[in-house]
Amino acid sequence: MAEIKQGILGPVNGKVGTVVGATWRGVNYIRAKPRKSSKKPTMKQLLQWDKMSLVSTFASKFREFVNANCPPVLKGKKWIAGKEQMISRLMTQGIGLSNGEQHIKVEEALLSIGNLAPAVIKKINRLKTGKFKVQWENGLINALTLNTDQLTMMLYNETLDQFTAIPNVGNRVDKYAHFSIPTNWAEGTVYFWSMWKAADGSVNSTSCFHGIIELEKEKQETRNGEQKDKNQELEAGNTVPNELHQVQTQYIDNITEQENENQEVTEVTEVIPIEQAREIALKQYLEEVNTPKEGDSTPPLKQNNKERETTPPPITTTEDKKVKKWTPPGYIRKVNKDIIKQAKNTEPKAQVDLPNEEIIEEARSILEVLNMMEEKKE
Repeated sequence: MAEIKQGILGPVNGKVGTVVGATWRGVNYIRAKPRKSSKKPTMKQLLQWDKMSLVSTFASKFREFVNANCPPVLKGKKWIAGKEQMISRLMTQGIGLSNGEQHIKVEEALLSIGNLAPAVIKKINRLKTGKFKVQWENGLINALTLNTDQLTMMLYNETLDQFTAIPNVGNRVDKYAHFSIPTNWAEGTVYFWSMWKAADGSVNSTSCFHGIIELEKEKQETRNGEQKDKNQELEAGNTVPNELHQVQTQYIDNITEQENENQEVTEVTEVIPIEQAREIALKQYLEEVNTPKEGDSTPPLKQNNKERETTPPPITTTEDKKVKKWTPPGYIRKVNKDIIKQAKNTEPKAQVDLPNEEIIEEARSILEVLNMMEEKKE
């Protein structure tokens, strides 16, 4: 049964027989009741469903922040919110293909859109204290930029699949600031964006993507454990009265604070650009593949120094040896649906055995990742 809330000429919400009334983006529609098709979906349809599922799942993590910092856009007679703009952008230019699966290219995610000029981020480092230090220079100046503009850092932890925004990190005039990540982010792959916002919140900048860092849990736990052992040793050897104990505790706290200040000078790790991270990861992968094993006579991989590319050999799926598939850093996939494999099963066998289809299954250089539609046309 359908409901008419505004009289007989008003919009219809619900179903009457084979007619369905609905409202989408503020526009009222009447459409035919869809029927379940008995036809098997084509490869193109399955890949499009997989892409949409992948993009919408990823964009949902940033929905509140993106909607607040991306102004709605009027397209025709429809207003498109920030999340919908993000989905549209990722659908057209934010999908990469690796090992036969579609992935989000994280550097293509735009989290804010605005007219305020950003400051140029020079470096983001993690210090021994666990905090992060961000440095910038104010080279971009216009009538909108003020010394009171505030920096917001946006972080996404791929391992935990969590997003957080840290506002008011510092003012534009400061040129550097410190910020802390959530306490439960002890490990994982973290991606960094920045956004500048006026002090009164009237205008903000377009987000900038800065790179990736791998959080190291073990080292941080070791430092915390060493500090805890020192405190236990001091407490175990303490046989003085309570008043003197309080003075001793205060003295220990002052020393600890001074040590932490000195440790801030020492940089532990640095947020590196995504392309550099992919080159490092690819090099490590090639070294692992090239490492000879007992009874292994496979020739090593060849590197092309002129083009600065590395081309892995064809994968041989024998029972004795299987080369594991490699996915470049920054290629994110959080959808459990195995649509692409289902698509391959729906294709005729003659098409599955084509050489171009086999190439998708091989380990490939990150520099050879092509657009999904171009792969299909080939």
